[in-house]
Amino acid sequence: MKKVIIVGSTGVIGQKIAELLHGQFEIIEVNRSSGQYKVDMQKTEELEAMFKSIGSFDALIATSGYGKWGTIDEHSISDFHDGLNSKLMGQVNLVMIGRKYANPNASFAISSGILAQHPVEGGLSLGMINAAIEAFVRGAAIELKDMTVNAVSPSFAKETMQLMGMDDSTGVPAIEFARLYQQAIESGTSGQIYRV
Repeated sequence: MKKVIIVGSTGVIGQKIAELLHGQFEIIEVNRSSGQYKVDMQKTEELEAMFKSIGSFDALIATSGYGKWGTIDEHSISDFHDGLNSKLMGQVNLVMIGRKYANPNASFAISSGILAQHPVEGGLSLGMINAAIEAFVRGAAIELKDMTVNAVSPSFAKETMQLMGMDDSTGVPAIEFARLYQQAIESGTSGQIYRV
């Protein structure tokens, strides 16, 4: 059975991915504070140790990473750096370090987001981060000859909106995003941005 690492498996979308892939893959759950492996994906030494422990794998899915939500006046310069270090560089770290341990023809699916294409007030930092993630995926796909790397760009999951007390009428059920991550690791294409 092929082995998939899910980073962020306790999140709303991560849980749905784990449910969807259960029985089809051997699932390794990775989170910051729970799961089979607990790592901060900003810390390269922790990631290196994790990948050494896991050994070879066939796919990695990441739905993790932080970015500040707030207006430009509510952002400090360090807020931008925090998001870049977490959501952007954390996921770049997963690909750059993980590829050394991955099996030939392994697949990576990382997460950007709708704010890269559709900016809204409060989403400045996250939109910038998401756009950079998509640029990384397109560039890395050219150079990763024996592996694939794609991004999934979720909008708001209905379940997340409910948890936040928001009107969820425009939300997308998290299972729809989970299916995109499965497609991203199984399609055989690379450099793609998957959207609902």
